[in-house]
Amino acid sequence: MLPVITFGLIGGGWRATFYLRIAAMLPHRFRVSGILLRHPEKYEELLAKWNVAVYRSADELARDSDFLVLAVSKNGVPAWLSELSQAEIPVLAETPPATNMTEFDQLTAIAASDARIQVAEQYPLQPHHQARTACLQSGAIGDVHHVQVSAGHGYHGVSLIRKWLSIEPAQSCEIIGRRFSMPIGDVPYRDQTVPDDREGEEVQEIAIFRFSSGKSAVLDFSRSQYFSQIRANRILIRGTLGEIRDNALVRKTGPGLFESLSLERVQNGQEGSLSPLSLLEIRVGANVLYRNPFSPYPLSDEEIGVAEALVKMDTYLRQGVSFYSLTEALADVRLALAMERSFTEVKPVIVE
Repeated sequence: MLPVITFGLIGGGWRATFYLRIAAMLPHRFRVSGILLRHPEKYEELLAKWNVAVYRSADELARDSDFLVLAVSKNGVPAWLSELSQAEIPVLAETPPATNMTEFDQLTAIAASDARIQVAEQYPLQPHHQARTACLQSGAIGDVHHVQVSAGHGYHGVSLIRKWLSIEPAQSCEIIGRRFSMPIGDVPYRDQTVPDDREGEEVQEIAIFRFSSGKSAVLDFSRSQYFSQIRANRILIRGTLGEIRDNALVRKTGPGLFESLSLERVQNGQEGSLSPLSLLEIRVGANVLYRNPFSPYPLSDEEIGVAEALVKMDTYLRQGVSFYSLTEALADVRLALAMERSFTEVKPVIVE
């Protein structure tokens, strides 16, 4: 039997509820020891719903936890990471760790220390992205030189770009970014619906990355993709022997020989299945690219990614295997900040 991972939460906002929900659904794998809130009186509804103990200090919470999860507003992350690193408390921090270059420089010094910090960048850990990564690592489409990502904003999209292109944190690049506005008839936000006759505005962000290695990428995203049924994500990964287009794989297998395959999502709980509704695995042909370690529990892909980060944080503390260090996270923030600068100044930006 796998050990139960006990973690404490700092923060009670929207992202914190993901961790509370995951622990409630998987009590055999996760336990929330407590939650640290600056003003607990503001969170009476949350505390009543999840029946979680309130702590007044990080030191007290850390004594009852394997590690702490930092899920505060992004503006509060740098100060908290500084405090926790000085106290030598292991922490899994929500993204982004920094929102400007001043914070970036502050956290770069912390990243160079022995602080036990990992960052919960869940996008590369989501099932379909893990399946695509496994496909690339198998050599199915050869060496990858170009990707187009429309699956997450800013640093999330950048993290996928760097992973699939195998870009080292210090590699330089040129970024050309543009931002466009357009009307949209469906603008829900975090489970909130809107009247059918309401028309809103969405912002489309498109950035081209040209890395010093010669590899390239396009990040193309509108935040309406997170919640709207009329906006879909798109992925293109091009290698020397083929490409992955969303969940379709086309590749060369020999002189004049080619094959087309699909990344198939195998789901429990559908039609005649009596199992709970949950992801079982993702496969291409007979090859399993990803198997859900939390099946048969009904987690969304986002929740699976977050749960994977919790498990990997536990592995990091037990075995020293880093999965997304503060250094890696800051590399993505560095590119995301440069991309934002290109959007704002409407000109190319060079990242040295």
